[in-house]
Amino acid sequence: MIITFATQKGGTGKTTLAIAFANYISVNSKRKVNVFDFDFQKSFYHKWKEDELLDIPKLYDVEIIDEENEQPFSDFETLIELKESEEINIFDLAGTLDVKYSDLLIYSDFIVIPFEYSNVSAKSTLVFINFLGLLESQAERIFIRSKYDKGYKYLNQDGMDTEISRYGILLKSPVFKRNCLQILDTRKLTYEQKYAVKSPFAELIDHINKCLEITL
Repeated sequence: MIITFATQKGGTGKTTLAIAFANYISVNSKRKVNVFDFDFQKSFYHKWKEDELLDIPKLYDVEIIDEENEQPFSDFETLIELKESEEINIFDLAGTLDVKYSDLLIYSDFIVIPFEYSNVSAKSTLVFINFLGLLESQAERIFIRSKYDKGYKYLNQDGMDTEISRYGILLKSPVFKRNCLQILDTRKLTYEQKYAVKSPFAELIDHINKCLEITL
């Protein structure tokens, strides 16, 4: 199984959510979790390496995908093996459109797309949706509101929700803007952090289970 966290624009909390999800699913599933950092900044991988200094057992391994290779999955064998595996393979992509990501975006089982209601994030999300359409990606698209401010009235929320719901599943539960999510490590979730992501991640996992008729 391949679950890919991807957007067209950085700054939406993509890597933060990828780390939080990898932590969350690792302690809530009996399946082995593998993480692949496909972002040129390698933020996930560097954080994972940094956390080796912590006196806490690791939850999963993080592998770097070779960015210098223009088509890292050109033979498709590795990609298909990951897709058909019963293990949970999580990819963190860069917040940009690049041909090197095409094969992964096409063959992922699920693409988790964090977004905000700012004009820039809204437009870039629609550009990314169009890009997936051009690739003819069959992956299930799951949209998740990121850094959501409960006390703020987003003027474009209704229109944005209606538009993106045409192209995938919009999770009802947002990830609210919380300071605790800015200090994540790759070895655990604190009580506060778990509370911050529990509702959207439980909804996400439930949707995956229903789509694949399995139990994560």
